Amino acid sequence: MDAKDLLRIIDDGENAELECKAAKGGLPKDVWETYSAFANTNGGIILLGVEQKGQEFFPVDVDAKKLVKDFWDGINNPQRISKNILVDRNVEIVEVDGKEIVKIYVPRASREDKPIYIGHNPFTGTYRRNYEGDYKCTKEEVQRMIADQSPIPQDSKVLPNYGLNDLNMESVRSYRNRFSSLKPDHPWNGLELKEFLYKIGALGRLRETNEEGLTLAGLLMFGEERSITEYLPQYFLEYREKSSDVPGERWTDRIISSDGTWSGNLYDFYFKVIRRLTDDLNIPFQMEGLFRKDDTRVHAALREALVNTLAHADYYGQRGIVIEKEKMLFRFSNPGVLRIPLQQALKGGISDPRNPTIFKMFMLIGLGERAGSGIENIHLAWKEQHWTAPELIEEFQPDRTILTLRTTSLLPQESVDFLKAVLGKHYKFLTNDEVLILVTAHQENYVTNTRLQSLTDKKSDEISKLLSGLVEKGYLEPNGQGRGTKYTLTEMFHQKSIGNSRYNRISSGPNVNNSGPNAANSGPNENEQTKDHEKVLLDISELARKKKRLNPSEMDEIILNLCAIKPLTLKELSQLLNRQMDPLRKKYISRLLKEGKLEPLYPEQINHPKQAYMTRSLFINQH
Repeated sequence: MDAKDLLRIIDDGENAELECKAAKGGLPKDVWETYSAFANTNGGIILLGVEQKGQEFFPVDVDAKKLVKDFWDGINNPQRISKNILVDRNVEIVEVDGKEIVKIYVPRASREDKPIYIGHNPFTGTYRRNYEGDYKCTKEEVQRMIADQSPIPQDSKVLPNYGLNDLNMESVRSYRNRFSSLKPDHPWNGLELKEFLYKIGALGRLRETNEEGLTLAGLLMFGEERSITEYLPQYFLEYREKSSDVPGERWTDRIISSDGTWSGNLYDFYFKVIRRLTDDLNIPFQMEGLFRKDDTRVHAALREALVNTLAHADYYGQRGIVIEKEKMLFRFSNPGVLRIPLQQALKGGISDPRNPTIFKMFMLIGLGERAGSGIENIHLAWKEQHWTAPELIEEFQPDRTILTLRTTSLLPQESVDFLKAVLGKHYKFLTNDEVLILVTAHQENYVTNTRLQSLTDKKSDEISKLLSGLVEKGYLEPNGQGRGTKYTLTEMFHQKSIGNSRYNRISSGPNVNNSGPNAANSGPNENEQTKDHEKVLLDISELARKKKRLNPSEMDEIILNLCAIKPLTLKELSQLLNRQMDPLRKKYISRLLKEGKLEPLYPEQINHPKQAYMTRSLFINQH
């Protein structure tokens, strides 16, 4: 890495993938927390010799060679850190503006090496990374990492106290019928029930005692919900469907594993859900010779996504499996993070399912592709339709993996027309990449560096340049710092969307320049009322804009007074208070909502694109 590349990283600022430390007094003690956090999350870069002043970062004078020596001494000391996963090339000295900076690249640790922890106790020395910095892992998070170390899959565990009485026999019979129809000449078709279940991995024996029992895979695949939850109390399956995009509308169809009307197992859940996912797919049929082929690559991709969700889930984890279908998207969410790096999962070719026996059971009846090809096939199907590329993300606290498949065009005409209407003659000066970025921001309400990497063939630093250029042009507004920054369309676009209902998709909610949610019907005094509101809001928030630091109670009072005038979006509050959106949300808004002092404008849909906040008294008056 040269100085130019390093300067670009510094310009990005601290985020989930970067930590800057001044290190003026030698190797900082908290460098080990960051090393542990990066290794246990998605990797990252530590820069020693970089100081933060406000929102800017500057190289400082340090003894770089001594820092490197002290770092290697510490990381190779088992009393200090559990494992060194670095090689020589991961640590280098780079000169910037005549000063030496130590760059340490920490890769994501393999599941066999996790958790990477400080000292001797993983339960007190394990860290992870989020956009707020390094945080100490909970006991449950550490336990899940330790469980994933094992070369023995969790779903092959034999449960000696569970037997055929715990199975739903209709599910078993249905599975055998599908198996024999697909493979009529297979020798397993003639086996007795127990022997068949043993062959497919649903039944097992403890070799030490020769005791027989269901495997965890067998219980999950074919068991009765009551038997499953006796062993896994947190087990839960849910399917939600919403047929329109009307804000606040409830789900029009819902399936849950605990309602008592069906078995509640994975096998039956798959077939209940897959029919609903594919029933109304608007995909042109294809021809194979003289015959119509109704099963398309998109149908196969949705089957693949559902099987992958069930096979990769951590059934000891929290919040269960949730499958969602909306008008323009499908979302597959399961407990547990990926067992391979995210970028490797997106490339395909390598797979490490948490439940390979469950995966095998689905493959035996023709569901699920060869290991490592699932995400690749889904990408191909979506590319074939010219739809927005699939989005795969990991979340922590609790651990979850979420795959979102949008059926919107990569460049929908509605969004292109919208950009042309707002930008006029300036639209023709946009590059193809810039159009894609602005369209994505319009369709998905915001864009991030990571999301754009999945949509283009460009690297992170190239995307950073494009995003910075659009910010300079006044088309995008950054919220947050670093590569975790969310970029939203600026106010010029929102004004257009408010003025024309055709473009309401991206309206971020009540505006400082509006008189409230019903501004359009406010009557002939609308402009005067708007000006009055704007002046009051500016007066109330003046102290916060002038002072960088305020007592939390003072800031609380200002926020509550602002939101008593009218519902305000997070973006509007950020502008009025001269504070960044992310810290404002995490430190104040979330807490005030929990305390019941603030109320969301759309309580039924917390992530509503027009979400705004009002004080309790205003909420009561409006309802």
